[in-house]
Amino acid sequence: MTSVTFTSQASEKSSSTQAVPPSRFAYWVVALLLASGCIHLAMFAILGTTWHGPLSVRKPALFGISGGMTLWSIAWLVTQLRPRKFDSFLVHSLSMGLLIEVALITYQYWRGVASHFNRSTRFDAAIEFIMLGLILLVSVGIFYLTLRTFWLRNLEPAMAIAIRGGMWLLALSCGLGIATSALGEISLAAGRSYELWGVAGVLKFPHGVALHAIQLLPMVAWLVRSLNLKNSVQIVQSTLASQILFLTYAVWQTCQGRDRFDWDVIGAGIMFLVIASGLYPAMAITKGFFDLFRQ
Repeated sequence: MTSVTFTSQASEKSSSTQAVPPSRFAYWVVALLLASGCIHLAMFAILGTTWHGPLSVRKPALFGISGGMTLWSIAWLVTQLRPRKFDSFLVHSLSMGLLIEVALITYQYWRGVASHFNRSTRFDAAIEFIMLGLILLVSVGIFYLTLRTFWLRNLEPAMAIAIRGGMWLLALSCGLGIATSALGEISLAAGRSYELWGVAGVLKFPHGVALHAIQLLPMVAWLVRSLNLKNSVQIVQSTLASQILFLTYAVWQTCQGRDRFDWDVIGAGIMFLVIASGLYPAMAITKGFFDLFRQ
């Protein structure tokens, strides 16, 4: 009886640390979002339509590709976490949230109306309200998953740093996206463009800068491991530092009301640190590829 109990407890403990199987539904949504984004990107390349403005093809293109990449990372991330009973429900909910949000943005583009800050009719206002609700839903889910990165499965230190750093930057990006919407409302109320802060600060700049660190950092960690590079932790840490500094630069430029590359002394100094901290991992990985080809 005792041995059976011990065996059951051991089996339960072992199953609690097993990776969650990948979500097929999430990956189907990823494929759909990426396909939609790439189709609209091809439309821009072929038709030569404008890339800027609220009615441009840029929105369905970028939101499709960005949403697909983000969901891909989330579906993969869950397999690296210690499992919970409702993980599948969470991933499916985030998948549906991103799918519906991108679908509404794409629908508004094909209707020829703006998808954001558009309350010209009750229908458009309802669509914007739904999108804001979906953004909050996805943001809460991402923040919850970010907290859970403190309890990863047994991973190499470099990959653990990459996942935690990438997810915290993604969570911060979600917060900046919500703040961007709020500041856009303030600008509109003051009779200014909802896309700018001050004279030329681009409100969406900080939000976009941090959004895809969750893809970059694990990719760097994977390359470091595949190339058998020494100082793997330092390489990933340097990449993370570069990402954090780039976000700091974007926030500074926007808060100062400056365009992305309209530098003052402080902005130029931060950009120098961004480049300096990014050189080490770039050179280490490049050297690793050269050494691999020489073998």
